[in-house]
Amino acid sequence: MADIRARSSGLNFKTCLALSFIVLGLSACADHMPMPGGTEDVNSACFKSIADMQARILSMKPGMPEDQVFAKLCRKKDDLTELTRQQIRVALLGGSNVTFPGLTPSEDSQLIESLYGYTLSYKSINRDHGFVNPIRIRTNETGFNYNVTLIFKDGKLFSPPLLSGGPVNTTTSGTIFDFITPGTVVNKLP
Repeated sequence: MADIRARSSGLNFKTCLALSFIVLGLSACADHMPMPGGTEDVNSACFKSIADMQARILSMKPGMPEDQVFAKLCRKKDDLTELTRQQIRVALLGGSNVTFPGLTPSEDSQLIESLYGYTLSYKSINRDHGFVNPIRIRTNETGFNYNVTLIFKDGKLFSPPLLSGGPVNTTTSGTIFDFITPGTVVNKLP
């Protein structure tokens, strides 16, 4: 009987010791345990740097032929995202129900119908993921994300290109349970 108690207490001690090492190991990761991340690059082969992209954009003036604009962007018309009339109005005037100043409603309508436009993304984002604790995942994103909006009329640049976006430096965090939803579980069922 004493032999069984000795083995039992030795087993309990080993179990407690193993659990202690696990808890200490997990708490050591509390700051940030890195995991593989990823990158997202869009149109980075065309521009050498942000300064190069900005210089090309600034050199585009209203009246410049469409083919010269696309050559500066290393793109064809088919490679760009086409804008709707509403998006063109928002880009030029700041709102979907704003009219061009000094024009009658009929003239405004004719002008907006004659315009067409495109948008181009230029981004490079690096993502690093890591565990903050055993169930919480943190993602750090660094890089840049720019969008160039081009508006044309009759094959020529109507207004200076509009550049939006900028540097990206964000941190988000969520739990493993944020990714495991009833929908994802049901979708995985046979």
